[in-house]
Amino acid sequence: MSEAEGHELRHCGVLQIEPTDFCNLTCPMCHPQQGFRPNLHGDLLKGYMDMGLYRRIIDGIARGRARFDHLIFQWLGDPSLHPELFDMLDYALEKVADRFEYFRIDTNAILFGPERVQQLLAAYQRRPDKPVLIVFSLDSISRDVYRRVKGRDCFDQVMANVHNFLEQRGKLELDSINLNAEFQFVLQEGNHHEVGDFVRYWDEACAQGRNGVGYNDVMIKRISVGTGGEKQHQADRLYARAIREHGLAPFDKDHLHLKIWMERAWEEHDDPEAGDADLALGETGMAAPSLVT
Repeated sequence: MSEAEGHELRHCGVLQIEPTDFCNLTCPMCHPQQGFRPNLHGDLLKGYMDMGLYRRIIDGIARGRARFDHLIFQWLGDPSLHPELFDMLDYALEKVADRFEYFRIDTNAILFGPERVQQLLAAYQRRPDKPVLIVFSLDSISRDVYRRVKGRDCFDQVMANVHNFLEQRGKLELDSINLNAEFQFVLQEGNHHEVGDFVRYWDEACAQGRNGVGYNDVMIKRISVGTGGEKQHQADRLYARAIREHGLAPFDKDHLHLKIWMERAWEEHDDPEAGDADLALGETGMAAPSLVT
């Protein structure tokens, strides 16, 4: 291997960092699979990542030769519970922005209030050329359904926080906005009847004023049930039926894009209920970083 080849960056896919494995919701889709123990993950105590450890991880990436598609600040917990979440983002933007195509934060938005939004905006404006994607895990468009699928009554607080984010982002005086938003809907028994209203709501919300700057999408996700089997097939059939009955198809507008999951790669094409839901959109349907404005 030549010296030049030895210093080439290696492309390594996606990197996921969990700021905390605590979550402030009790979603039925999560807890039956994990077993709800507030302070335990498996047999290990839950906790918060130490900033010293986090900086060592980022510094190691900066010294190494790995290049990633994107960095996700989340796995099982809600990262907004970590008081230094946006310090983490800020440090990554400072040290390793050239190693990632974009940075992603998934949150239920309960704690994503005005102060946290300002922290996010301050971090983002360090490197406004680098796309940052905020994924809002919402799954409903009404208070009753939110309580059913999320386990807590936080609907009003969440909606106010998301709308505040859109408003504050719209005030950024930048030629190009790369602070992007995804409104996520995990389709399941408790909410499938709302999927059409969910799409229409965020379509209208992002069309107002400067709410639609940047790149925004609605992601209709399949739910993963246990280790698969018949219950997974039932959930997949429900997904296909709901997409078909609500007449949903992917679209691309200036202010919003609709993403629908394709069939699973390992599925056979013999399900009569699949209908038009098997759409060739890519395994995740994620917005490509190249689509930012």
